[in-house]
Amino acid sequence: MHVFLRILRVLVPVALLAVAVAAVVSVLSARPDLSNARSRVDGAWSQLAPRLDTRYQLLAAASTKLASVQGPVHSVAGEVNTALAHWRHDRQSHTPVAEQVQAANDLEATGRQLVATASASPRVKSDAPAQAALYAFLSDKALSAAGGSNGFNPSVAAYEHERRGPVRAVVARMLGDGNIPALDTAGV
Repeated sequence: MHVFLRILRVLVPVALLAVAVAAVVSVLSARPDLSNARSRVDGAWSQLAPRLDTRYQLLAAASTKLASVQGPVHSVAGEVNTALAHWRHDRQSHTPVAEQVQAANDLEATGRQLVATASASPRVKSDAPAQAALYAFLSDKALSAAGGSNGFNPSVAAYEHERRGPVRAVVARMLGDGNIPALDTAGV
């Protein structure tokens, strides 16, 4: 029994030291992976965001044409203008990528609402300039760039994969590597 206690006195500190070393190695190896994945997300966003700026200029033009149509179309056009203002503010003030993506997702949702509401409106169907503005927005292909193999959404998926796991989640939280949403590419 005495020998067993001696062995325990040696093994317990060695085991604790091994666990501590493993934790430090995990933390040190996780940081570069997280940093590289985040850099890829930022790079993909910096390529995509200007294309979204152009897309949202087309949406703004459609919203302007549709704002004069009374009824639900006018109301949704106002919501689009509010979402556009939020997008522009986030882009100009260089808010974090996650907030810019959320603003883009909100704008995509209101854009889909505008298209659906306008499509159901007999007044819009007889308004050729409004139809042309809607068609220009619908023809934009910026969202397809988000989903390509080197696009924004695959970069976000790889980043989120790096953030998972019991150790990496703690490291990500400690180092401020928060969640980044994917861009809603459902289109209209």
